Amino acid sequence: MSLRTKEGDVIAREGYPFIASGIASSLLFYKMGLKPLAAAGALFGGFSLYFFRNPKRQPPVLKNALISAADGKVIFIGNAYERYFFKKETKRISVFMSLFDVHINRAPADGVVLDTVYNKGKFLPANVDKASTDNEQNAFLIETACGKRIVLVQIAGLVARRIAVYKKPKDAIKRGEIIGLIRFGSRVDIYIEDEFEEVVYLSEKVKAGKTVLGLFK
Repeated sequence: MSLRTKEGDVIAREGYPFIASGIASSLLFYKMGLKPLAAAGALFGGFSLYFFRNPKRQPPVLKNALISAADGKVIFIGNAYERYFFKKETKRISVFMSLFDVHINRAPADGVVLDTVYNKGKFLPANVDKASTDNEQNAFLIETACGKRIVLVQIAGLVARRIAVYKKPKDAIKRGEIIGLIRFGSRVDIYIEDEFEEVVYLSEKVKAGKTVLGLFK
């Protein structure tokens, strides 16, 4: 059975094998007298503990708002073609998650998952625009509680090698709820079909389940 992070977990469960392997290898190398390798193992275990942290988030109560699905930096706000569901140009907001950001993904609004698409692809750096079309990714089609449709795309990056997806079609979601995780550097794109006024700006640092991206008109 695969590990799956739950609300209240201080550390994302997907990180347990990495943390354990770092600690185990550090102890083994130390017993063998290989102190530099022991230090490297301890460093990896410590970084994994930090990387897979899962801080509590309290989403704002705004009826027509979309909140960020990812921690990181806003790297794109503008129009872009959405290829999975809308199949047309819509507004897109992209958030890049560095190795030092929390990598838990959260629902941007109350609603229901209508459909999902998983696309196996490349592992280009997630902060380049081609990542939106070429990289491994998972797309959610979501209908929000206020009747608007959005597409949320989890995109693997240069170091990321696994996308964890917790929701499937027909699942209800709550704003700020954990819906997945991307491992080791990645990006999340949100495509908005309806009229929408963003309140974030380029290069702004945002937090999943907390920062308001904008409001439906």
